[in-house]
Amino acid sequence: MAQQNTEISRNVREAMSRSLDKLREKVDLLMMTPGPTELSRNVREAMGRPIENPDIQVEFSKFYRSLEDDLKRIYETEDDIVILGGEGILGLEASVASLIDQGDKVLCLSNGIFGDGFKNFVEMYGGEPVMFDFPYDRSIRLEEVENHLDQYDFKVATMVHCETPTGTLNPLENILERLKEEDIVTVVDAVSSIGGVPVPTENMDICIGGSQKCFSSPPGLAPLSVSDDAWDIIMDEKKENRNFYTSLKVWKESWLEQGRFPYTHLVSNLYALDESVKTLLDEGIPYVYARHEEAATICRERGKDMGLSLFPEKEEICSNTVTAFHIEGEALRIQKEMREEHDILLATGLGELEEDIIRVGHMGFNAKREKVRKTMDALEEVV
Repeated sequence: MAQQNTEISRNVREAMSRSLDKLREKVDLLMMTPGPTELSRNVREAMGRPIENPDIQVEFSKFYRSLEDDLKRIYETEDDIVILGGEGILGLEASVASLIDQGDKVLCLSNGIFGDGFKNFVEMYGGEPVMFDFPYDRSIRLEEVENHLDQYDFKVATMVHCETPTGTLNPLENILERLKEEDIVTVVDAVSSIGGVPVPTENMDICIGGSQKCFSSPPGLAPLSVSDDAWDIIMDEKKENRNFYTSLKVWKESWLEQGRFPYTHLVSNLYALDESVKTLLDEGIPYVYARHEEAATICRERGKDMGLSLFPEKEEICSNTVTAFHIEGEALRIQKEMREEHDILLATGLGELEEDIIRVGHMGFNAKREKVRKTMDALEEVV
């Protein structure tokens, strides 16, 4: 009977895979959004593997540790890796929830929606955010941050590497180095940059990624790197802990110290992420970065040729993972026509910029010249 059940399960998985392939052939939708991205066949098949029990089987623990080691190679760090079972936003909230105590001053550097969002998490967990806002089309700049450092005793600073809604990439190296000199623990949202462009993790205390972006894996996992300085705050016995699922402390105590998971992990998502990570490492990270740069260059040059303007004020701060074109009042129309007439899905801006920005995602599995050229050919017709 057990063998029969196994066979039925295998048949069901194969049937599901065939159905997905047929559906894909029928729809033929090219999803050029900045996450979720297209998934390769290998990643889809990996997600359909028979699952192991993460709470019992030693084999799964060995697999998980191997995935952690591979992620360290992409993050270019020796810091601990924690893979949270939730979308990238969980990484942002868990980082704040685990570091902030009642009344802590937190420097929130922001030039976009996700930078602004850190403020809400800080307030939610009892901290006092001190916002330093930059225009959405500019990068965060060290010389303008300097004056704030002497005004408060900051415990933590938050910032975003790539602001996905505007396609702006913040050069953070000097800022991170300066904050390290002040013994300020840094939390960086690199959800839409890690695995696609170089991320300056050397002086980061927590670097947050997301499976559905440059890894081109299904949504549902948030890998973090956590430094010793960050752990010192998180594990401080004086810190009040009022949360569980958003706590990094439980991961330190359970997995890193005892080798057991604090909750049943998302096994199938981890299989998919493992396949995505191995694909990147097999290609070679320098080649991955070069592929993203080529895709971004093609996208931006074609856009400029058809008279479109980039949203960031300078091309040097445009991300190689997503391009945002400023198309005032036309974004929703363009998005609709691209899907209906060309079977290509693009993203618009968010919030107040929803109708003024159209975004082309060229990250992960989508960072390929042929996909970008097909997208831009269609965009030229629609525009």
